[in-house]
Amino acid sequence: MRNYEHGGDIFAEENRILDFSVNINPLGMPQSASEAAQRAVREETSYPDPFCRKLTAALSERYGLSAENIVCGNGASDLILRLCAAVRPERVFVPAPGFSEYARSAALFGAEICEYSVPGFDTGRSLAEMLPFAPDHKDYKTGQGPSNCSAAQDDTVYNSEPSKPCHSEPMAKTLSGDLTNSSYSGIVFVCRPNNPDGSMMSLDELRETAVSCEENGSLLAVDECFLEFTDGTSALALLDRHRNIVVINAFTKTYALAGLRLGFAFSADTALLDEIYRFGTPWSVSSAAQSAGIACCSEIGFLAESRRYVAEERKRLISAIENLGLTVFPSEANFLLIKDNRGLEVICRSGNGEETFSSEKLDVNLSGFEASEMLILREALSVRGIKVRDCRSFTGLDDSYIRIGIRTKEENIALIKALEDIYKQG
Repeated sequence: MRNYEHGGDIFAEENRILDFSVNINPLGMPQSASEAAQRAVREETSYPDPFCRKLTAALSERYGLSAENIVCGNGASDLILRLCAAVRPERVFVPAPGFSEYARSAALFGAEICEYSVPGFDTGRSLAEMLPFAPDHKDYKTGQGPSNCSAAQDDTVYNSEPSKPCHSEPMAKTLSGDLTNSSYSGIVFVCRPNNPDGSMMSLDELRETAVSCEENGSLLAVDECFLEFTDGTSALALLDRHRNIVVINAFTKTYALAGLRLGFAFSADTALLDEIYRFGTPWSVSSAAQSAGIACCSEIGFLAESRRYVAEERKRLISAIENLGLTVFPSEANFLLIKDNRGLEVICRSGNGEETFSSEKLDVNLSGFEASEMLILREALSVRGIKVRDCRSFTGLDDSYIRIGIRTKEENIALIKALEDIYKQG
């Protein structure tokens, strides 16, 4: 069975919708990137550069690293999969709730999946509590490995789930240290800010985590695809002292290149990057994506404007949604996790008029609704042409949660009006 559990699947919709299920820059793709991609499509008849030479050089200048410390791929998810293929970890630690591709990719290569609880969610043990366990070590008290772990089976389908530079600490142009290949027995995935809630692990906490991973012979994989929407300091600032860190980023969200697909990874361990490259297809990044990426690297002020815009619209949405009595989780990202804990009746309009139902009446079959077990709020918004992220694929979240991306002012106002219509006062 083919399963898709992410946002952005609008292609089955018959009518135009407002898609809040994805977390793309509301300002859209920079004009320079769009023009570069179109030019590449018109003029480029040869295969794409398999080593992304010009793009890597542009990224090197943009992020202040040597080209040998960069590898490009077909989006962040492609690089996550190739990372797991290259390392073949015995055990991986993934955030709960968190992006499901960490666990899904690792499980494909037989890794044991260990979920650690994100602050604010009671999904098990924290990362600090679990990290003393190396993949081949046991708890000295119980003789067992850490809890919240599950061994992958052959037939398992895993279903859990930045103008200011992105780093402010000085870095050497070329990372130093012994870069001979080494074997990592485990991977710890950290998402900054975390998807789906938008919380952020500090750089100090990340540094401590890197040290713990070194002691356990593990790799620390830091996903920073949303970081450049924040004022946070990138884990790139740690690479010159911690060769067991790989930082994964993409222009998918920040520059709205979701359809073109462009991701990249940074590490002091060049042998690891060579392995990540080896597990990709020869032409994993199209000429259009490479050209657009080069243009994005030259954009001045775009991310600063994006951060300002997102912060302003995030504030607008949080205020309006909280005024309706819904819970909005604190977020530093361009998305918000929302919990519907009111338990009130919801007014849903369809072509047949107005019908009232509540969470206790989920078995009622209403015209225009997908299925009786679906989240009422999500379906009520769908009737109004608005798509939000169903969060049931995230560990620890159920159908009382939705996630929304922050879109343009006009679109956000439309969402607010729809919510106010659904949750009628009095």
